[in-house]
Amino acid sequence: VSGCMRECAEAQGKDVGLVATNNGWNLYVCGNHGTSPKHATLFLTDLNDDDAIKYIDRVMMYYTYTAGPLTRTSKWLEDLEGGLEHLREVVVDDKLGLCAELDERMQSQVDTYECEWKKVVDTPELRARFRQFMNVDDKKYGDLEWSQQRKQVKIQVEDMPTIIGPAKIDKSKADSSWSWEDVGDASLFLKGGGSAVKVSKTELAVYHHVAMKKWYATQNSCPHKQLQVLSRGMVGMAGDQPKVACPIHKNTYNLETGKGISNAGLNLAVFDAKEENGRVFVHLPPNDVLDTALSREDPKGNECSSCDHDHGNGKLDW
Repeated sequence: VSGCMRECAEAQGKDVGLVATNNGWNLYVCGNHGTSPKHATLFLTDLNDDDAIKYIDRVMMYYTYTAGPLTRTSKWLEDLEGGLEHLREVVVDDKLGLCAELDERMQSQVDTYECEWKKVVDTPELRARFRQFMNVDDKKYGDLEWSQQRKQVKIQVEDMPTIIGPAKIDKSKADSSWSWEDVGDASLFLKGGGSAVKVSKTELAVYHHVAMKKWYATQNSCPHKQLQVLSRGMVGMAGDQPKVACPIHKNTYNLETGKGISNAGLNLAVFDAKEENGRVFVHLPPNDVLDTALSREDPKGNECSSCDHDHGNGKLDW
């Protein structure tokens, strides 16, 4: 939507665009940017608000039910028999007697629309799945420091070093001092994926593998750049072995052994995990042993405490 003919919002490069005039709105249709840009075509002029919405709805609904899969609106209009004039006859003059049906179908879309994210925000059970850690209420604001540049905060882009070699600790070193740690309600964990938990000062990733019908646990930090993101990795198979792929650089790891698949020099600490009586448990060493091997302090700069950007509570305020 552009507020005047200067067209700063580039409405004429969109599937549907409105440009304000002294008398209402000019409606443009079937444009697009991208690798094959197409200028939108002026369809109707000087529309009031209600008519502008009505004709947009009809055009888009007619497009929805007549265009082929993955067809851009610009290509659809080019291939439409009769072109723009035919489209105007259908959605304005009702030449085919379809306007009532098009209006009804759009109204059905409006009436049944539900914002999935609003539903999550309004539903405590769903919102609980988006906690940073499934077992504690701790919050963190990233793995990298922020710095002050030109009166603005900017994330530092220096890479952390890659950790090459065997994991410092894993289930092969388990002894009588290890115990099963309850890390949360199984219903809150992502099925077919990973979730983060925090034990003492250590972040772990806990995975439910659908194909293997089994739970796994690893360190949350990817050895490649030490970003604690493996809980958001992609779980799958490498041959007959369960794997997780880091969501940042796609390095892959064997969930049974922790061995690097895509890079043999990168290895994860892995731990046994299980579900019992609706709870998820991970077999872990004492907290001090676990923390010595895997924990690290969260950077303080990402809460703005190390830069001159005070908002009273020390948190970033966008």
